Amino acid sequence: MRNANVIEFPKAQSVRKRLQDKAQEQKAVLVLSIASVLIMTVFLNQWLVRGPDQGAAAAGNRGVASFEPSSFAKDVKWEHDLAKRMAREKSTVAASLAEAPTLRDELVFGFLEGKYGMKTVEGRIESLEFIDAQAGEQPMQITDKAEFLKKYSDAFGVQFAEVSLAQNSTGEQVYSLIDSSKEIVGKAQFVTDDQGRVQAINFAH
Repeated sequence: MRNANVIEFPKAQSVRKRLQDKAQEQKAVLVLSIASVLIMTVFLNQWLVRGPDQGAAAAGNRGVASFEPSSFAKDVKWEHDLAKRMAREKSTVAASLAEAPTLRDELVFGFLEGKYGMKTVEGRIESLEFIDAQAGEQPMQITDKAEFLKKYSDAFGVQFAEVSLAQNSTGEQVYSLIDSSKEIVGKAQFVTDDQGRVQAINFAH
């Protein structure tokens, strides 16, 4: 028996909301990381400038410490080097946190605007079904279904090179998915309402 995973996306969730949430999470992580680095930097700077034995020396000698230009120059250079390292570290953290959306994300949250629940089997999309009727939303109009299938072929998990209309009737259009060897590797069924809006897309592999 095949294990089917049904994913229904929240009705109020949109692409913009997901991107904003992700950006906020990334900013929070960056702020915490940078704050930790800065605290450690201040501690190390004080330790290096004062020296680990300054406390003991100060207890035995209350005189005014002399100013050493060479030591000051070294401290400035060290701080400049540290600032450069921090800038590189920040860029590395930001790059690692940035996650490019997949083609499937673009399909479900972009083109389909999060209005369709997705059912997958063994990592492949088996169906996409309109779920936002109770929220007052309307199904999508997909005018060029063949182009739609070709554009998101990788997201469906089926490798095909061509699309051919196999059946066209009221409320249903079926397309054959054809690979580079001219063999049919699957079918895509579009279930539409009386105005041609797509209620569901079912795949047979």
